[in-house]
Amino acid sequence: MERGMKTLNEEHDSRVQAGDTKTGDRVSELPEDILSFILSLMSMRDAVQTRVLSRRWKNVSAPTSNLQFDLFTLFGINCDRNSLSIGSDNQSDGKCRFIKAVDQFLHLCRSPKLYSFKVCYSLGNDSECHIDRWISFAVRGHTEKLVLDFSGLPKGCELYNFPCNLLSHGKLPQLKHLCLQSCALRPSPDSTNIFNSLKTLDLNMVPLEEDLNCILSGCVTLEWLRLTNCKLPVSFFICAQYLCLKSLILDECHGAKKIEISRPLTAFEYIGGMTNLSFVGAPSIEKVKLMLMRAYARGTDYMFHGLAKELPSLQRLSLSLFTRDMMSIPENMTKFYHLKELDLIVILSLDFDLLSVISILNAVPCLHTLNLAIRYSGPSSLQEKRRYTKQFYYDLKEVEITGFRDECNALDLVLYVLDNALRLERMIIRWTHAAGMWMGESRKKEVDDLLKEKAAHVELIVL
Repeated sequence: MERGMKTLNEEHDSRVQAGDTKTGDRVSELPEDILSFILSLMSMRDAVQTRVLSRRWKNVSAPTSNLQFDLFTLFGINCDRNSLSIGSDNQSDGKCRFIKAVDQFLHLCRSPKLYSFKVCYSLGNDSECHIDRWISFAVRGHTEKLVLDFSGLPKGCELYNFPCNLLSHGKLPQLKHLCLQSCALRPSPDSTNIFNSLKTLDLNMVPLEEDLNCILSGCVTLEWLRLTNCKLPVSFFICAQYLCLKSLILDECHGAKKIEISRPLTAFEYIGGMTNLSFVGAPSIEKVKLMLMRAYARGTDYMFHGLAKELPSLQRLSLSLFTRDMMSIPENMTKFYHLKELDLIVILSLDFDLLSVISILNAVPCLHTLNLAIRYSGPSSLQEKRRYTKQFYYDLKEVEITGFRDECNALDLVLYVLDNALRLERMIIRWTHAAGMWMGESRKKEVDDLLKEKAAHVELIVL
């Protein structure tokens, strides 16, 4: 019996070596659409290796509509990231390997239609010819979303200059979403129409002080714009000519001494230092997120007086308070008569009294939802309680407090809300990390019991 089995195995091996696919490679005999589906389940790296190994697989292409090239997708989870990353001793070799891997995949890729095309690696203008070729491939595939993330480029390296002219190679503008990080974007005045199909534009670390107006003038259908760590012109205007723009995010940009919004946006978000921020003819903005670094007197006055005057129809407000770098919250504030939802992030200084938040609540008579996030910088040195004007809140239904512990009068603030929000339905309290170790488990249990007693009329969730 053993001799017979050995003979059969030897015959099988000889047939495989002779190229008898009927016995040796049954998978390659499958229809091409099934092989294509198999490739679609693989990583880019494995798909390329599989297609290189066999003539039968060479012309099979995965039906992918999303191409993403980074260290993980090209080299797998076990790759030596240190040797492939920019800044390593072998950074030149790592860059060459990355470029070669992308070129190899695109040479074998035959997807007729792309939705998204993303490259994430630290590349500069010295790789211009390769990146231009990749963008041309994406344009030919009528990609709708193009993402180039070249962050981490060493100092002194020239930013890749995005080739606006390549976008015009398609028969019709197809690009709807463009995201550039650590690139230069300098369109000529006669090429701005290439952006007229964009719905979203996301620019990070892109110098814009001279070219922003030229870029935006061609974005006639733009709905969402985010600028992060970009240098802006001295005067930055969003005016009525941007007919479709609904959301604007300015995240730690610099250079602008005046920012004027005269377009009726749906949402506006600003993170950065205090500047001349004004809303002219845009009172219908419904949602604002404001994080003023180093607010001091001007910023404090704007947050608690100017904002409500300029945006009387505001319905949702997210406000970050760096209490160390701002003046005291005024007892009497300009009222937000239409505000329904308030998100407060309070980064506490050692002597800040959370009972100051009551002044903010008193300025929002129609508030429905309050989310308060508390972040501590150290043990409290607060000596006295802040005086406040008691007020009833008839519309406040939901309150969530995260980062809670019995300091800076946080407990007094919670008890005040429970007593004065007459129609409160639910309160969620999330203790800060390791609160029991910080204040003692026995005291924590006392606070929990007190909260349950005071919240007998509401749904109380303590986590």
